[in-house]
Amino acid sequence: MIHLYLGGARSGKSSLAEERAYHWPGQVIYVATARSHPSMAERIELHRSRRPGNWQCIEEPLALAELIAQADAGQLLLIDCLTLWLTNQMMAEADLSQARDQLVTALASSAAEVVLVSTEVGQGLIPDDAMSQAFVAAAGELHQAIAQVADSVTFCQAGHPILLKESGR
Repeated sequence: MIHLYLGGARSGKSSLAEERAYHWPGQVIYVATARSHPSMAERIELHRSRRPGNWQCIEEPLALAELIAQADAGQLLLIDCLTLWLTNQMMAEADLSQARDQLVTALASSAAEVVLVSTEVGQGLIPDDAMSQAFVAAAGELHQAIAQVADSVTFCQAGHPILLKESGR
């Protein structure tokens, strides 16, 4: 099953996604997409401190589709965060449509339980520079494509879940 948690910055989406993973009876693999950077150090440490010691952590900034395709039944992949992954794709000058399609294909055929966290960026003011506009458009397209194959989609606001979609693809 695929679960997507969306919300703004500091909306509680990661905590809600982690709560789902806490109840998983099998192996939990936390997939961190952030590249280590001094500006991210505090957030990375906060996320590390909340994770149980028995969760495996994999840092994968780019090759999510490949990692998802290799996951086994009985595993839960908690991927935090898709917008950081998208940023990494942009910085690597990847074909964003192709990367999105590969990710969605891997999700749709995955044997593992997959919990995805992503920041909703299209609800506020959009900067007028071309790169920011391209990022907002790509994030919206990514979220729509994943929501199509997801079994559940939850929007998070002020730490509270708002269920947008449940069961069925």
